Amino acid sequence: MRQYLYRVQIVEYPEGAIEDQGEHYTTFASDWEPEGWKPSHQYIETFGTSKFIWPTTYKEWKSRSSAVKRKELIESYGAKAIIQRSSRIVWPADGQEYVR
Repeated sequence: MRQYLYRVQIVEYPEGAIEDQGEHYTTFASDWEPEGWKPSHQYIETFGTSKFIWPTTYKEWKSRSSAVKRKELIESYGAKAIIQRSSRIVWPADGQEYVR
């Protein structure tokens, strides 16, 4: 069975959403929020703020469909995102701790 991991990478933010984007970091505009976005009570309780926070892209997913859901969420806020697929994952043989 072929096994891969998937991740989402934001390749373009909406105008005004970032203040500075370096090679290894992004500084988000603190007052930007997507058009029509309103934080729910649950959002405020979860994140401890009523300000917009971009969904994380630091996770990997085992299924492409899970990555698609994250991509769709990000794109619903006006950004452009892509799904990246890892190279094939090779697991060690039974009884082995690592691939030799």
